[in-house]
Amino acid sequence: MRGSIVTGLAAALVAGAAAAQAAPDGDALTLLCQGTEVAVLAPMGWNRGYGLGGGYREGRQPAQLVIVLEGGKVRVRPPELTVPVYAKRAADGWYALTDTSVDKFTILGRANFSRIDRYKLNVDRRTGAVTFGTFSGICNRVASTPEATRF
Repeated sequence: MRGSIVTGLAAALVAGAAAAQAAPDGDALTLLCQGTEVAVLAPMGWNRGYGLGGGYREGRQPAQLVIVLEGGKVRVRPPELTVPVYAKRAADGWYALTDTSVDKFTILGRANFSRIDRYKLNVDRRTGAVTFGTFSGICNRVASTPEATRF
């Protein structure tokens, strides 16, 4: 009797764990990545007797990247400054990636904005670290249903 209770409890725990791992929406996954990107910043401050200046400089500013994996395809919505100046703009802001590879530990892909500008997406699924062009940050999974809460 005692053995059957323990066996039944173990089976229930295993079934609960399997149900928790299965995504309710199938294979769709949405990631929201917070980080920074490289931007050209205007000069600021007075330069010790030489007047305003120092010229423009390169710095990092906060940015957000969204990644969607659905049906074996990967799309990204990069920050506005990450998209190259002469790239063809997407009407809705989403860009489909090519040469994608999704496995247990990484998500890889390439965005071909033009013949010269080809950015690589690299997401480490263990740590959440992401790089895409001049963007770098950390990704978190977004709830798949409107009713879902984070905590």
